[in-house]
Amino acid sequence: MGQMPLSAVIFYSIPEEIILFSFGVTIVGEYINFKIIFISSIITAFISMLLRACVPFGLHSIIGILVLFILFWKLLNIKPWKAIIASLFSVIVLLFLETIISPIILNAQNITLEELWKDTFKRIYLGYPTLFVYASITWFLYSKQKFLIKGTRVSNNVENEYNSANLFVTLIILFQGVFLAVINQHLDYLGKYSFAIKLLCVIFFISSVFFLNEYMVVMDKKKAQNRDKT
Repeated sequence: MGQMPLSAVIFYSIPEEIILFSFGVTIVGEYINFKIIFISSIITAFISMLLRACVPFGLHSIIGILVLFILFWKLLNIKPWKAIIASLFSVIVLLFLETIISPIILNAQNITLEELWKDTFKRIYLGYPTLFVYASITWFLYSKQKFLIKGTRVSNNVENEYNSANLFVTLIILFQGVFLAVINQHLDYLGKYSFAIKLLCVIFFISSVFFLNEYMVVMDKKKAQNRDKT
């Protein structure tokens, strides 16, 4: 995969990472700290630039998730188990949106993905619709206090325990989503558009959101019942 131009890093990657970190913080119920998110975004964007130049396509996404996890954990001070979920879920949402929006834009512009990557200007501004949708979703969830996991935005006394079984179930679902999304991106990169994979990504993402949301609700109820018994 080719080197990402510096202009694309500044005008696209950094804004993308800002939204991604903001979304991750939002879904685990924490407050957005724009200063730390901005610093984390700069770090991630430049690491991503190096990965795209040196690491095979697809693998760079996996390493990128690890980088996100570390920054969510160490810089944003989110508990490790929540940092894992925040990093995985935020990447899944981004890839999901790209899966839906990018083909529409490419068809409208009558260009291929390979041609897009060769044109830095188009590479930047044609990616903005995806970022706009992602930012809008993040703003809506944050402003309405919608989250997957309760955090300090609910209460400073929120129970932050998450047993290994719950974490295992959540990670299996999220890793499957990342795997599907990476396969989809790889097929697009090879010029082998796959409607079946895109449809599978959409179905998987929507169903996993509903499942995880219900799963968290059930777990919260069980915790409440156990507290009442004691």
